[in-house]
Amino acid sequence: MNRREYIKYTTGLLGYAVSSTAVLQLMASCNNQPGLEWKPVFFSLAQASLITEVAGTILPETQTPGAISLGIPQLVDRLFAELLSADDKKSFLEGMSTFEEDCIKKYGRGFQSLDKAQKEQYLIDQDKNAPKFPISMWGINLDPHPQPITFYRRLKSMVLMGYYTSEKISKEVLVYAPVPGDYIGCVPIGARNSYAD
Repeated sequence: MNRREYIKYTTGLLGYAVSSTAVLQLMASCNNQPGLEWKPVFFSLAQASLITEVAGTILPETQTPGAISLGIPQLVDRLFAELLSADDKKSFLEGMSTFEEDCIKKYGRGFQSLDKAQKEQYLIDQDKNAPKFPISMWGINLDPHPQPITFYRRLKSMVLMGYYTSEKISKEVLVYAPVPGDYIGCVPIGARNSYAD
């Protein structure tokens, strides 16, 4: 084999190796399904990915931890897997489908494909249009004609419940006051920034 043939074959092999890698990367990038860093128990990967995206838009990462870094989507997944009734699960999944269908009707694509401003605006619209939770006292519904709770309203309530009851937020962001604690009778109103005051 002479030098010219050697260079020709080496270049051909190098080109084949580069092009096969490029084709594999191109095929991987065509997958629109964002990856999850956790394995859902109740939801499918696509559903868990949507819940993660919505939770991250409701409570993004700022100077304080956001919903994703606190593991709120995993909490929602566990709540559905272990605590909620079959009717609640069914209505939530139906609401999730409606949420995505409405998003596609409005923007021509699913929630996860929207840019940040569109996601925020879509959730603001959902919040304005969704009926409020019915009035209740000690778990007893006082509204004689309650409207069904939408997917977004229910997910938002779970995300906020998980956020404010998380150990990190309770101890590091809010003022943590374990019960029984000290009774301080002469603290001016507004002197501290906690629900535990």
